[in-house]
Amino acid sequence: MCSPLSMLQTGPTFAVRPGSLTYLISMDINVAFSCTCGAFVEQNLHFSTRDPSLDIRDVEENLYDSIQCDGCSKDFEVRIRRKATETNVSIAGAVSLEFEVLKEDEDDELQWVIESSEQLDTYEDVARYVYRLLKIPVSDDLEATLCNMLYAQVVTAVEAYLSGTFIRTVVNSDALIRKLVETDPALGDRQFSLKEIFGKLEGLKLSVAKYLQDLIFHDLKKVKPMYASVLDIDFGDIGWLFRAVLIRHDCVHRNGVDKEGKPTGVDKEAVVELIKKCTSLVASIDEQIQFWMTEDSEPALS
Repeated sequence: MCSPLSMLQTGPTFAVRPGSLTYLISMDINVAFSCTCGAFVEQNLHFSTRDPSLDIRDVEENLYDSIQCDGCSKDFEVRIRRKATETNVSIAGAVSLEFEVLKEDEDDELQWVIESSEQLDTYEDVARYVYRLLKIPVSDDLEATLCNMLYAQVVTAVEAYLSGTFIRTVVNSDALIRKLVETDPALGDRQFSLKEIFGKLEGLKLSVAKYLQDLIFHDLKKVKPMYASVLDIDFGDIGWLFRAVLIRHDCVHRNGVDKEGKPTGVDKEAVVELIKKCTSLVASIDEQIQFWMTEDSEPALS
């Protein structure tokens, strides 16, 4: 859930106050924790903040945002405290809170997503490697751990495919960017920094890509409707994938048991079945994506 703070300008900008010139920089923080309802919550937060390298005063800065749990709709207030180059995050009621201040090279990775045409190949590589790992004989006491890891890997691979494919397809089409803006009021109302404007198309493309990555990665509830509204691609019934995401959380954070302590039942057969369903979904989407990626045609807006 985005608060007004998360809609602030990104990219270096500046503000003037009496007697000083303080430069603001964009800061992205990845926050991950467990809700008391048992759901796993992860989101990237954006802030415009003082550049500590240009401010000699040892002043603590407090930034606030909010995150909503998809499992129970509970709102969590996020407090970020910055002093010099030190950053701390606190969230009342969050369990096993982890955070990471994302580096500037995240933009380089995002640029790769925009330019890369390897999303399908990457997913297929993961699926093939998982199959090969399943064939390796392991002792019974190791098999459960191996299956948990491989199940989580497959879910992450399909999430990466869905996110990367959507970003690449939309950001490389002016028509689809316009369609996205028309169907997503939050993006349509978003402010852009002077750097993005003067950087023209490339800066704006990167900003839109970053917005999309933070919005849809790890969030299938947002991925499915965005594919439908912007690309006219209907996933059909993917209740099985929503369940797989919840199981992935139990595999990663509870060693294969749910919040009641019951085993998730992930074994080799479950991993193989998940791969089959994910591969079928990916193949269907990729076939439809080719329409939008035709180089000599610009799709007309409906």
